[in-house]
Amino acid sequence: MSLPNLYDWERIRLALRQLDAALPGLLPSVVLIGGGAVWFYREMLRQWADPDFPVPPTTAAEELVWLSKDVDFMGLTVSEAADLLQTRWDEQTHTFHYAGLEIDFLEEGLVLFPDEALRSARLAELPDVRFNVAEAALLYAEKCALLARKSRPQDALHHALLRQFLRCEFCRQAERPVSLRPSRWIARAKDV
Repeated sequence: MSLPNLYDWERIRLALRQLDAALPGLLPSVVLIGGGAVWFYREMLRQWADPDFPVPPTTAAEELVWLSKDVDFMGLTVSEAADLLQTRWDEQTHTFHYAGLEIDFLEEGLVLFPDEALRSARLAELPDVRFNVAEAALLYAEKCALLARKSRPQDALHHALLRQFLRCEFCRQAERPVSLRPSRWIARAKDV
């Protein structure tokens, strides 16, 4: 029996740094989606440390299913990604294996599509890497659609985290009306 892959925020950051160094220009042209993107919002929620909106608790068993691969992206087709990575798509795992990483390039989700994901992406600027991350409201809408059609344990975890993050962010924005962009806030609230 093989040991489970252990994923966490530091491993995601390491994967992003590794890809940025090996493939300059990749990260600005794609959007982080999936469990890695949700973990980004989990980390933001943790750093905000708002007592009214804590990070939803998870068990050790739930942590093991949070991520099923290193990173998921949207913005390239599988064919484009294969050409860029110079490796083939693994039909069994539905991922690429590149430099020790397991990477997925989703062409479209149930309600998440590349054009909107790229247009609305947030630029995440960490001290060691910059990347685009899918807008939390879009990820939430995708998780709602997934929960209605599939039964994967990570989707319920991601859904709960995104719901909590969006609630917290909406309240934070409402507390600072000067920085509030009403049209964006209303559009995002409609998604949620």
